[in-house]
Amino acid sequence: MKEHYYVALDIGSSSVKTVVGEKFHDGVNIIGIGQTFTDGISKGMITDFELAKSAIKDTVKKASISSGVEIDEVFLKMPITDSEIKFSEESIRFGGESTEINGEHIESLLESLREKEMAGDKEVVTVFPVHFIVDDLHEVDDPKEMVATQSLAVRAGVILTNRTLLINAVKCVEESGLTILDVYSDAVNYGHVLTDAEIELGGVVIDIGADLTQYAYFERGALKYASSIPVGGNLITNDLTEAFNMPFDHAEKVKNQYGHAFFDMANDEDVIRLNQINSENAIEVTPKDLADIIELRVEELLLDVFEDLQRQSITKVSGGFVVTGGTANLLGIKELMQDMVSEKVRIHVPNQMGARKPEFSSVISTVSSGISFDELLEYVTIDNYDTATETITSETPEDADSNFFSGLFKNRKDKNEAVNQSSESKQVQHEASDEEVAGTPDYEEYTEYSYDGDEKVNDAKAEQNRPKESKDLGGYMKKLFKNLFE
Repeated sequence: MKEHYYVALDIGSSSVKTVVGEKFHDGVNIIGIGQTFTDGISKGMITDFELAKSAIKDTVKKASISSGVEIDEVFLKMPITDSEIKFSEESIRFGGESTEINGEHIESLLESLREKEMAGDKEVVTVFPVHFIVDDLHEVDDPKEMVATQSLAVRAGVILTNRTLLINAVKCVEESGLTILDVYSDAVNYGHVLTDAEIELGGVVIDIGADLTQYAYFERGALKYASSIPVGGNLITNDLTEAFNMPFDHAEKVKNQYGHAFFDMANDEDVIRLNQINSENAIEVTPKDLADIIELRVEELLLDVFEDLQRQSITKVSGGFVVTGGTANLLGIKELMQDMVSEKVRIHVPNQMGARKPEFSSVISTVSSGISFDELLEYVTIDNYDTATETITSETPEDADSNFFSGLFKNRKDKNEAVNQSSESKQVQHEASDEEVAGTPDYEEYTEYSYDGDEKVNDAKAEQNRPKESKDLGGYMKKLFKNLFE
């Protein structure tokens, strides 16, 4: 029996993550994970190639050991940093001839859109269909097996990102000894974080990472808008470091263990001893003292997201807000958001065994994206047990001025076709062998995301005694956005 696996790679700001998954009914079954913390990435961009490559190799090794799967091919997740979303239409004509639509027709449409949108310093990362139209009559999500006589059209979204950012990410992965089968933008991946009802009614995903906060708005079944701001959980830690004069690593541990994002609900009885920089004496504070600092930063971050949504005329989010990412582990974020907006708020934690942490939401969603596109295009899945070797030539950046990913996607198509042909050939040979040696025993084993402003928090005492006007301004902004999202 052949086993089919999907491997997704997430090059995040605080860590590199790998998950190995397989299709399971209507979801994803995760059979292995790997996570390696690194300083080689910041705000979704690689800052140190050697550190990044080392982290990639290490996390892939961990995922391979935990899953028992040899990993040499991955789906790469790209952040929304410096990205742009366009919506376009394309069609193919059949000239009156009855044609049963298959994955090749859909692939041809999406590839035509990809080639059409190539321009300037932007590179197409993902092309995702919104809907298909068969013979100008039927609007469907998946037209396969339907018969058309005149045309098949698609309205699709095209996600473009900074060319240099993308090339460097791909180069780093390939120099780590991996082959990239496809690249998926987080903008598309977040659709798998929302429920069907949230996507239909209008839902916002807010992914708060270490150095980057990404967010995407879906409505009527499709992505409408996505963006990011270069701030995340590390800025909260920096505030605690400055406010209480403690080392960053100690501040991070204190934040994770005692931090609370909603001041009103924070504990004011427990006593926490905080190590001091250049001093052997520790100071004592309560979780409520920490919350006084944390709430300001989280509130400011969320207000930035809300203001951007308002600029895009997104003022009604009937499906609610979904918060995920590593910083979503912080207590009180849900309660703080509920105090700021009228819509429902939930924290998304993956339910897959071994990966039940918000920081794994994005990379698991990348696996879901891979499965969805394979089903739509009738691709076969990754066969990590295929022992056949093949030579794959990939374009170098110097050869890829017109279309950096043309070779990458051609390789994926060729690989799937080769595996299909190989499977069909083995099937024919097996049937022939059965006919020739019927009754003869023959056993065969198949191996098959800092603000730019200069705002600083001085110390705990100053924060506790901050002017009432500041609190009033924060309250005013809360009321403003709460009214806005009613």
